[in-house]
Amino acid sequence: MMRLEENKRLFLDMQEHPENYSDEQLEAMMDHIDRVPDADGAWERFEKREKAVRKRGRGMRRWLRFAALFAGAAFIVGISFATIRIVRYSNTRPAEVEETASPDAAESLPTDTAVRFDNVQLDSILSAVSAHYGKTVIFREKKLRRKMLIMTWRPGTQLADFIDRLNAFDGISVSLEGDTIIVSQTNDEEEEP
Repeated sequence: MMRLEENKRLFLDMQEHPENYSDEQLEAMMDHIDRVPDADGAWERFEKREKAVRKRGRGMRRWLRFAALFAGAAFIVGISFATIRIVRYSNTRPAEVEETASPDAAESLPTDTAVRFDNVQLDSILSAVSAHYGKTVIFREKKLRRKMLIMTWRPGTQLADFIDRLNAFDGISVSLEGDTIIVSQTNDEEEEP
């Protein structure tokens, strides 16, 4: 059987120059052109290929179902674990003090219990502490008011001890001058030689 392109070239050449070909060659070409294609055979070959592709597809779908099942189970386990952790954390977490509105409320704090400031602004911490000790607070730099701290304060301790603990934080300098707590920023770069 001749390839399709060779047949086209030969057919065109036969149309342009029929004198170069014998009658038998022309008849053979006409028989080849007039031949009825084997549609049944082509259809059978197509079905065989299609069945092979579907068979491979079924195996792939099984793997995808397994992967989806595994991912779903892992997701549910993760959510359950996170929920348990959140519930446990919220049950054991001490109460936060974010801001004390009145000096009377801070003064009435029991002196033997600790107050935990968990990611609370320095301004709110010092409002509660200064109200308890009857002091006023001055911030030299406004941005220090928003500085977030995590620390514990026992209202029964001395104010000087609390100020020393605040001075341990980077960038903060706290001092007590009379009845005023003064908060300023430290310049760590200037202190280095």
